[in-house]
Formats: sequence, structure tokens, C-alpha cells
Amino acid sequence: MSDAVKLLRELPLEVFETPKPNDAWARCSLAAASDEMLIRSVAAAIMCPKVQINSSFLLHAPLELLARAWLLQHLPPHKREDARRRIAEIAVRYAGDGPEIESKPKEYSATDHALWELSAALRAGDADAVDSAFLFLLRHLSAERFRAVLAEEILASLGAAAHAPILLMMLPGAANRFPGVGALLRSPLRALALEAGLRLTWMDTVAPSTEDASDLFARLAAPPSRIAVSSFSIAPTMLAVERDGYAATVLASATNVIRAPAAERILLRAAALSMLQDDPMHAPYGWSHCFTIPQAILSLADVASDLTRLIRIAATHVLGFRATLGSARLQYPHIAGRRAGESVLQRDPAGAAAVAFNARDDQSRLIRAQLIERAAVHADAHLAKYTMACLMAADRDPEESPLYLAAAAYLGAWWDYR
Repeated sequence: MSDAVKLLRELPLEVFETPKPNDAWARCSLAAASDEMLIRSVAAAIMCPKVQINSSFLLHAPLELLARAWLLQHLPPHKREDARRRIAEIAVRYAGDGPEIESKPKEYSATDHALWELSAALRAGDADAVDSAFLFLLRHLSAERFRAVLAEEILASLGAAAHAPILLMMLPGAANRFPGVGALLRSPLRALALEAGLRLTWMDTVAPSTEDASDLFARLAAPPSRIAVSSFSIAPTMLAVERDGYAATVLASATNVIRAPAAERILLRAAALSMLQDDPMHAPYGWSHCFTIPQAILSLADVASDLTRLIRIAATHVLGFRATLGSARLQYPHIAGRRAGESVLQRDPAGAAAVAFNARDDQSRLIRAQLIERAAVHADAHLAKYTMACLMAADRDPEESPLYLAAAAYLGAWWDYR
């Protein structure tokens, strides 16, 4: 594996920026290696944290890899070469983005001791202790076990751009196909420790209530007031909507008794409609995160100790984007133009979304393949993550599948027409 990592790190970036026949990547042995070998090699190349996290790419790299790996498995053989090149590019870009920390592994008498130290270090912001404990645990815990033990620590965290739940959602499935990718948790965990103070707290302090307003969708479709923010980054946005009791006022009663499956449908519906019906300027980052982060938080429902708390955290993320970026009142059911066809390509965003929304059976399967192919070879990591997230949601909730396919088609076309 070390030889494969060395090969990746020595590749020039220009072979990915301007690909050519028989260039350095095409001649590299990894270009002909199995998918498993390629993905495991890239994972090994990006597992070590950087001394400084000075770009969003560094935060997204593990997520981008797993999203592109998910997309790759659904591609036909003749569509795979460019998608695999995108995967290799992640390792090359990571290698050139600053120095990496020195690894300082530590031995523990038992995994419980290491787990306790990992949790304590995450809360205390001791990034070095987090890394040492994780390196020990990596040899003893499965990806599924990491998902279970880390869920409570990261659910409310806004560090690492609140993306850690996405990695926990994706990791167990990927680990079953690509042994060793659990190491991808290393860098995000260090980032969480470095930003330990960035957390949502309102759901832990709100007074118990028996009130049940039950209209969660309406409160997200048109939040009662617009919240001004100094930055559209995720942590400042969510802290702004928590401030002065705003999130508690809007969400507390509406989330008192709702169950996780119902909350998932409402929150993802509001997020997808935001992509389709609200300000297109926020499509690539605001509305994509409005979907992917809550979806990932809700995916941890089976390991969360308090489902109401989990639902409130997920709902806060949807509210955060709606209250700071939204300018339209969301309408459900969604009414799309009656556009028919077998392709969402070479269309404007609204047209692509309408075709996807109205597609049925074989047309839907063809459109799904088009969405995967476009996202798998596109340079933007958010499009890869969002397309994967929408298709996963469509599989999980077939009744809402047209809405999720339409949202994915809209974002893909937005990139084509920007």
C-alpha cells in the first residue's frame, strides 16, 4: 500500500486538470488496478491530518472519496475511466495542500480506556490526544462500532463544517467493500477537536413541554423571520439561528413528539424543495448542505440515545439554511412543468428538474444513470455528495423519489448552466 500511496503523491496535478491520452496517470499502474486497490490507496494517501486545515477541500476529501466510490459502483464499464481519474485526483490534491502532522500512537490497556480518552479529548479540544487514541482504536474497532460510539460526541458539533455525520453515515457500507477506509475518520476527528467549542446547545437546555404544534414543515417552509449572519459558513449560520432562543421558539414544540421516520421525510422534503423552489444562487452549497447534513444526522437514529434531541439537531440545520438563505415560501406538493423526456442533460435547471420529476419506470432508471454519470466525473465534490444523497433518499422513500431525483437533476444542470 505504501508503494501505491507514493505513486499517487508523485503524480503531477496537471494530468488531472488537463487530462491527455497516455499521460502520467494513464501510464500509472493504479490506472489499471482494481477499484478496491485504487480507493484503498487514495484513502491511505489522505488519512493523515494536515498541520493546518486551510481549505474546505481538506475537510471534504474523505467524504468526496466515499461519495465518488459510491457513484463508481453504479457506473457501466465504459464510463469508469474519467470517474476513476477523479478519485485519484483527490490524493494528489491532498498531498500538495500543506504538511501533515507527526503521528504519535499510544498504547492502552483496554479499548474502553482509549474510548474514554478519545471522548474526553474531543470535548476538551485536545487534538493530539484524539489522534493518539484513534490510532490505537483503529486497530481494534470496526467502522460500525466507530459509528455507534462517536455518534453522541459529534451530533451537536459544528466543527469540521458539521460534516462528520456524513462520514459516519457512509463509512460502514464503504468499509464492507474497502477494508481499511475507517482511517478516513482520523482527519475529521482532529478537526472536531480543534473546534470543540462550536456546538449546538439549545436542545439540551429547552424546558420540557407537552405542547405539540405538529407543523414542522410549515415552520421550515416559511421561517417567521430572516436571520442575518456575518458568514454563510455552517457554524456561524447555525449559531446565529440558535442565538436569542430563535431555534427553540421555532422548533421545540414542533419536534416534541414526532418520530424519526416522519421527521426524516419532512426535513428532506423541505431541503429538496429549497433546491427546486428557492434562490438558485444558493444551490451548490447552501441548498446542497441543507439536505446532506440533516440526512446524515438522521441516519444515526438507531444509535442515538435521545431521538428528540437528534431530530432537533437535524431540524436546526434545515432551519439554519432556510432562515438565512431562503426568500421563497416552499410549496408542497411540488408542481413541476409537464416536461417529458429521457434525458436531464443539456437542459436548464428547471427543465432538467421537471423531466426528472415527471419520469416514470424506465425513464427514471435512465435519468438516474445520467445523474450518476455526470456527478461521478464532475470536478465539484458537493455535486458528487448531493447526487449520492438524493439517490439514497429516493431508494429509502420511493414515494418521494420524483422529488429527490428532480433536486439532483436541478443541481447538476445548475453546474452545467452557471
